[in-house]
Amino acid sequence: MRITVPASSANLGPGFDCLAVAIDLPFHLDVGEPRQDSTKLEESHPAVAAFRSAGGSGLVYGQTKIPPGKGLGFSGAARVAGLAAASLQTSGAIRFPDLLAASGRLEGHFDNAAASIYGAVTATHIDTVVRIKCPQELDLVLWIPIQKTSTTASRGSLPKTVPFDTVASSIGRSSVMTAAIATSNFEAMRQSCFDDFHQPVRLAKVPESAAAIERALDAGACAAWLSGSGPTVAAFVESHAAQQTIQSLPDSGHTKLLKVSQYGVQVS
Repeated sequence: MRITVPASSANLGPGFDCLAVAIDLPFHLDVGEPRQDSTKLEESHPAVAAFRSAGGSGLVYGQTKIPPGKGLGFSGAARVAGLAAASLQTSGAIRFPDLLAASGRLEGHFDNAAASIYGAVTATHIDTVVRIKCPQELDLVLWIPIQKTSTTASRGSLPKTVPFDTVASSIGRSSVMTAAIATSNFEAMRQSCFDDFHQPVRLAKVPESAAAIERALDAGACAAWLSGSGPTVAAFVESHAAQQTIQSLPDSGHTKLLKVSQYGVQVS
């Protein structure tokens, strides 16, 4: 069998650990027999480790263009694929709530896993998830620099306590961001995509990512944010503004123009 799982971009600015979008950049996992484009994965690979942890057996192969360490949900997609394959192999079915619970435990948070499982935009609180259909007019522009970010180290650098006003502002922006996506209110998306909870700490270490966010918004993006823990920057753009946005981004990174993946886990 082949399991296909999309990449993801989490946080969407103020939606720390609760908002994520699935990206049409797939992770393919093959069990038993390789496809022409796949290679054997090491036992230490997160997909294989997840597959084994759930009782999966046999050789495992994979193929993906999701770059690890860039804030695009590589480990989340890999673990979802491994767990889904094991579930199919052992029970003949994939139960999405169980898959989300298991992958969230392995990841340590649920946002990336939810988007990779369900597709589109997801809002999560622990293992409760609501899927939001993303407006069809929007594309995703990714700006990907050379350096990588350790999610564990990045999360460890965040403050242990946050002022009340900062929390209240973050909740408000995240709520507006969610409603704006659901109602195709692009101006509200633009106004609410800013964050003063986790992005300032992370962006201080990657100033070019901060510049990429500003340039994308100046070029007309509907929203721009640090993807996960970075250093990648993601932006929602209307299709007609995509090339203008791409041309505005710093030369120190490469860009991808992709679609939101409306589907999550797929089996063939």
